[in-house]
Amino acid sequence: MLDNLDLNIIQILEEDGRQRFVDIAARMGVAEGTIRKRVKKLLDGNIIKIKAYPNPKRLGFNVIAVMGLQVQMSALRHVAQILEAKPSVQWLAFVTGRYDMLALVIEKTTEDLSRFIEREISAIPSITKTETFINLDVVKGLMSNTIGLIESLKTAKR
Repeated sequence: MLDNLDLNIIQILEEDGRQRFVDIAARMGVAEGTIRKRVKKLLDGNIIKIKAYPNPKRLGFNVIAVMGLQVQMSALRHVAQILEAKPSVQWLAFVTGRYDMLALVIEKTTEDLSRFIEREISAIPSITKTETFINLDVVKGLMSNTIGLIESLKTAKR
C-alpha cells in the first residue's frame, strides 16, 4: 500500500525523473536513504518506471493517428501480437464498443501512414474493418501530465 511519502516521491519524480535522491530528501524532510529505499520499492514493485519520453514531432514523426480496428474475435490475440511488433504502433489496447482494438500509430508523413495501412494492416486478414483518425494537435498526452492522478490518490487517502 502506498502512503503519502510514496505519492509525494512519485509526484516529484514526475516533474523531473533525474532529480537526485538527496534533493528529494531535502524537499521531503527525510533522510536520503529513505528516498533511495522507497524509490527502489516503487521500481521493484513496477509502480513506477523512470524513462525518457522523446517528443515524436522533434524526431520528424509528424503524423499521429488513432486507429479503430474490428477484428475476428477468434484471432484477437494473434492480431495484437502482430501489431505490437510494428514500430509504428506505439500503443495498443483491447476495447469495448464499436471497435475491438485501438492503436496509436505514429509516422513521419501521411504518405507513410497510407503505406502502413495499405501494406501492413491490409495484410492481416483477420482485421475486418478500420477507421483512422489523424490527430490535428495533441493537447494532453498520456505521459505528459499524470500529476492529477497522484493528486486524486492523495485526496482519496484523506
